[in-house]
Amino acid sequence: MKKQSVVILASFVFAAAACGGSGNSDGPGDSAEVAEQYGGCSEDGATAQSPEGLPLKCSMNSAGELMWDVWAGGPISGEAKENATGTLNAIFGGECDANGPKKYTTGVGDENNWDYIVPLGEMNFGHVTPVDHFYMYYPKDADQRAPGSFSITSPADGAIIDVQDFRKMNNWPYPDFRIVITHSCDLYTVLIHIGALVGAAARAEAEMPADGHWVGNIPVKAGEIIGDRSQAEKFDFSTFATDAKVDLINPLSYLAGESWKPYTANPLDYFPADVSKAYEAKMIRTTKPVGGTIFYDIDGTAQGVWFVKDTNGYAGLQGQRSVRSDSGFNSRGYWDTHLAIAPHHVDTTMFVYSMGDFGGQPVQFVTKGNIDPSTIKAGDAPVVVDLLPFKYATPDGQAMDIFSPVKDYKLAPQADIAGSLALQVNADGSMTVEKRPGKDAASFTGFSADALTYVR
Repeated sequence: MKKQSVVILASFVFAAAACGGSGNSDGPGDSAEVAEQYGGCSEDGATAQSPEGLPLKCSMNSAGELMWDVWAGGPISGEAKENATGTLNAIFGGECDANGPKKYTTGVGDENNWDYIVPLGEMNFGHVTPVDHFYMYYPKDADQRAPGSFSITSPADGAIIDVQDFRKMNNWPYPDFRIVITHSCDLYTVLIHIGALVGAAARAEAEMPADGHWVGNIPVKAGEIIGDRSQAEKFDFSTFATDAKVDLINPLSYLAGESWKPYTANPLDYFPADVSKAYEAKMIRTTKPVGGTIFYDIDGTAQGVWFVKDTNGYAGLQGQRSVRSDSGFNSRGYWDTHLAIAPHHVDTTMFVYSMGDFGGQPVQFVTKGNIDPSTIKAGDAPVVVDLLPFKYATPDGQAMDIFSPVKDYKLAPQADIAGSLALQVNADGSMTVEKRPGKDAASFTGFSADALTYVR
């Protein structure tokens, strides 16, 4: 397999980002290497721009020396903005075939094995920002079927290069794997919540180190069975492709966590036509694009994805661990500092206000009047919205269980106000936000000391 050479601005920036690693509190990278490249600094907290357009911040290292470090919360421009997320090969690591497939040649499984498919873009509990994967749901009686009934296949020729065993990594009580497949240097597949590794993929489990993270190279063919269903009710399926890359407003926010985000592709665009048609029939969304999207940012407005300033972007605060609430949900985690305001992934007429920490929990609300966040613009006075919980309804208005969804279901806002959210988009591209649990919009008299500054 030919390895494509990787050309990026400063390779040290991406070492922490590969496979979801984290950098330091001000941004990813190695301070000594940054200092060597850009020189020292003399004032703690000072900021600068590298010749390539990388934002830098002066901070003290463990030896008590002031050094420039890459600043994930700073403005990015020029060459740095163009190349900030590196290449897919730099992000996922390992070897890749520059001449390998750029599209899939078959599916990831038999659509008749799935009950329904959830598109890209769901915001749900700790998934505060729109998710970058499909959810492939099994039928409710799947746990009664024999092993091998729900095979998962490689959608094109390629190689398994990364496998994580969540049973070992997270002390989970049942087998659960994450698999990364490189089909070429420009096309990658990620599968999560796979219950058993099958065929050639089983080699990764046999070679799995004690820490639960295997890295290597196992060739696979299109249509080859590599896994079987998880004990979970679904598995996650992502496609990342070079030609799908989106220019984010601030790609540095993803360098220390999920740096593949700009390359998130709609998988339906990469399958042969007959496979896409079959999978679309299982999709619970019919609004185009049927596969959904995660990209909703509109510069100069409140719409899109935000992070509390100086909290390391998507990666969140260092040392933060998930904490489970009495309800059994993960109530605190890296998502605490996330905020997303975007259309719902199925009922796209409704706008969801998704917050990582609203009274100590990740929550999603709609607003009284269904306020369109793209109408909240820089230069406007503060806008305060009443937040409403919601249930679900069939297209004809009947109550619906979200675990038995029908196509094109609707959100049904509830009457009781859970609180309010005060927003003001600033001229510098940031947004002042105050979360007000238990307080309605009418009681707002101005931002208090509880207000936070969010950035892209």
